[in-house]
Amino acid sequence: MDNDDYRLIRFMRRPWYEWAAWLLWIFLEILFAQAAVASSKEFEPRAATLFWLMFGVLLLGGITSYIIRRDRLL
Repeated sequence: MDNDDYRLIRFMRRPWYEWAAWLLWIFLEILFAQAAVASSKEFEPRAATLFWLMFGVLLLGGITSYIIRRDRLL
């Protein structure tokens, strides 16, 4: 059999600090979303806008980080 018929998939485990960084990211996303919703309910548009912007920037950063690093694990 030829080696061309097979593909080698190598799985690497994530280190503990990468899991901790993702947990911190999720926590901050929840915190900013909750603060944005609470500020909107209390009619504080400046604070709500700031929290929504922080939420969005953090979300885009997390998605970008995931897309860049996912190819490293396969």
